[in-house]
Amino acid sequence: MVERYSFEDGQSGFFHVCTDGESLDWLFRDDSDFISGVNRSGICAVVSGVSIVSFVLMDNHVHFILYGQMPSCKDFILRYKNLTGKYIYSKYGIKGHTHTLPAEIIRIDTPDRLLSTLAYIDRNPIVAGWRKMPDEYRWGVSRFMFRDGMGCENFRRLGTFSLREQSVLLGTHVRLPQDWRVDESGMLDVCCFVDVAFLERLFRSPGRYLYFLSKKLEGDIDQFFTMGTRTFVQDKDLRLIVEKLAKEFYGEGDIRLLSVNTRLLLARKLRYEYASTVKQISRMLHLDAELLKGFV
Repeated sequence: MVERYSFEDGQSGFFHVCTDGESLDWLFRDDSDFISGVNRSGICAVVSGVSIVSFVLMDNHVHFILYGQMPSCKDFILRYKNLTGKYIYSKYGIKGHTHTLPAEIIRIDTPDRLLSTLAYIDRNPIVAGWRKMPDEYRWGVSRFMFRDGMGCENFRRLGTFSLREQSVLLGTHVRLPQDWRVDESGMLDVCCFVDVAFLERLFRSPGRYLYFLSKKLEGDIDQFFTMGTRTFVQDKDLRLIVEKLAKEFYGEGDIRLLSVNTRLLLARKLRYEYASTVKQISRMLHLDAELLKGFV
């Protein structure tokens, strides 16, 4: 499958497609949300006619490396946003959650840039506070890298389900390739729509892959060092902490109903007890980042 990818193709190319991590508190709240998000990735790729080279889903944003024509990549992310908004409305009753979510599409024009971007998105969980290795993060591709036949025995081919069962399982009427597989949780096997063998050929070896993962971490690690030995908390965990603190100290679990001064007091607690960054606090407490910089 390597042959289908080329930097010389005048029409198609590699694109880094991502949504803004500062615009929304969350896109995925629990495992079922992430499972739906992974499935949506494969579905949108089929409909839009693009190839997903790699991806990672975070609590409040997504990263995709796509191969295809620019209009098709734009169609992919617009479709992904719209379907995500419909899912959120169906499950949580929140309308228009993703309507104004900004998305960016950046062309990747050299092999070195592609390698660096692939490593960048794979280390996103670490930068966000994931306490394990990237290959243990379930909502991306890293866990499949240089792992022959990982978990194949737990998959079931879509062709063994009726079309109605497939529609209910995946929440779509789109007919997917019938040799694609789902695991016991109902999540599509990522290896069905991501060419992991191509990625492994790009990085050549596990050692070189790990080198690229760590190569540009220095800038990200600086912020960790400024926090001493304290551990970062992921958004989804910190959100629960914030709600608990708000209820315990102020009798109100809805952060938006608290006064600005009260939220600023909570901001200091998050900063010094939970090592939260200004951007993370801004997301959690709905406070302007510039205001926070002068306070925490």
